[in-house]
Amino acid sequence: MNSHKMGSSLNYIKTSNNIWPDSQTRRLHKKFINKHWKQVNIDKQEPITGINPQNRSSQQPLDITWDIQSATHLLKRTVTGPNLEEVNALINNGMETSIQGLLADQELPSPPGAWVDEELPDWGSLSSDERQAIIQTYYSRMRAFQKWWANRIMNGGLNITEVMTLFWHSYFASAYSKVFYPQAMYQQNNIFRTFCMGNFKNLLRQVTFGPAMMIWLDISGSKKQAPNENFARELMELFTLGVDNYSQSDVVAASHAFTGYVTNGVETNYDFDTMEGWGYWWTDWHDFDDKTFMGQTGPWTGDDIIDIILDRDECALHICKKLYKWFLYDHVDLDFIDGMADVLRSNNYEIKPALEYLFSNEHFYDPTFYGANVQNPVQLYLGTIKRLKMEEQPFDTDYFNEIQNHLNMILFEPPDVNGWLGYRAWINSNTLPLRKAMLCALINHESPFGSFGNYLNIPSVAQSLVNDNDDRYHIIQIVDNLVLLFLGIEINETLSEQLLNIALDGAEPYDWSINLPAYNAQWSRFEDLLMYIIRLPEFQLS
Repeated sequence: MNSHKMGSSLNYIKTSNNIWPDSQTRRLHKKFINKHWKQVNIDKQEPITGINPQNRSSQQPLDITWDIQSATHLLKRTVTGPNLEEVNALINNGMETSIQGLLADQELPSPPGAWVDEELPDWGSLSSDERQAIIQTYYSRMRAFQKWWANRIMNGGLNITEVMTLFWHSYFASAYSKVFYPQAMYQQNNIFRTFCMGNFKNLLRQVTFGPAMMIWLDISGSKKQAPNENFARELMELFTLGVDNYSQSDVVAASHAFTGYVTNGVETNYDFDTMEGWGYWWTDWHDFDDKTFMGQTGPWTGDDIIDIILDRDECALHICKKLYKWFLYDHVDLDFIDGMADVLRSNNYEIKPALEYLFSNEHFYDPTFYGANVQNPVQLYLGTIKRLKMEEQPFDTDYFNEIQNHLNMILFEPPDVNGWLGYRAWINSNTLPLRKAMLCALINHESPFGSFGNYLNIPSVAQSLVNDNDDRYHIIQIVDNLVLLFLGIEINETLSEQLLNIALDGAEPYDWSINLPAYNAQWSRFEDLLMYIIRLPEFQLS
């Protein structure tokens, strides 16, 4: 994170706040965003009913059987598009080793381009055409950044890092349409990836005093004479404590503590070593007077507010509820959350031990949670690409943005400060048909947006669904493994037989072989089978 002390040669940051970065550029950016970046009139979410696993207490004993079902359940919740090879790897490794591998620290990837360190333009010296050209460049960089992250999500291997990065992106929702600078969005994304399983306090500080959040929730430019309450309120309601666990007087006090911090979109005047601001903004704009927050009085800064909040039991509970909802089920088990929060607190807010507690607990593997989540569209789409062995194909950047746009989950553009609601809100009368059409287009090329040049190697997909040590007929294995990997829940015998009949079309199981040439008629039937499975309601679940 870029920050500089008072003695630095860069002890002046040109900033603006209410109109960002200046009025003319902001008007051009807003017009361009509304035309090209996101859908302006997204339909209201109309959740459908269904998906109700039985309620059970986390105190009921439930032995964990480490088998293909439990391993697949763990993978579906922690990585994107797990395939049969990865499932077998987890079974062979055992549960403890598998969980440690999923939670292992990863090297940071190379950035999407040199632009992530680019200095800011001198907006005041630019013509309208020059400004428009820069805005177009920023837009193109964000599109490429979306595709860069999509490739990371698809190719993350047996590790939770990219899914955790996506979780924190929704948790600390910030949008490019307001932040404006791609450099700031990259900085924040890199913070999520770096600290995703580390210490929550460090993560919270890095996010809070990073350029993206300072712009997104109006920390930058907040002055003691007129403090902005946006961040102070969301810090407590969304990021740490939850509703009804703070008062309006706490919001006011916290807003005064967060005065005097500024950013120009790339740098901030916050020093992470001294945990103080610098420059005249800090000396002239920060409120150094005593403030009473959560019953404690003192000359609090933003860091002091964070420390006071983290001392409250509600904070760990709030974080664990969000993790539980993302990785297990939307309706939390409060008894289980109490235990998980105790682990988080006793480990000084280290996130990894809390995740270990979740993924190694009997409660997580209760079969009533299998298929209890509606997949978010980004992971659903990318996971399908991966399972169809198409992740290395050169998908068009604009096409991928259209997919996100129409399915209401645009990376780097969450709908508001709440992030994505998830669960049943993903599915309504508009999004469900679109999901099916866009996913089937991977196979039949009948895309609402035209051809995008992909090629599906059907024999290769079939091969990936066969176990060498399984002596059953190939097509029997393939149907069973398609159900295991592609459908969120087990199916009844009638549907299983129907899937088999689609693949065989009157032939016998022994007539079906993965070794037949690509032009054989069985591969056309296999395509029909894939599209039939994609259209099943169970395909939307994990």
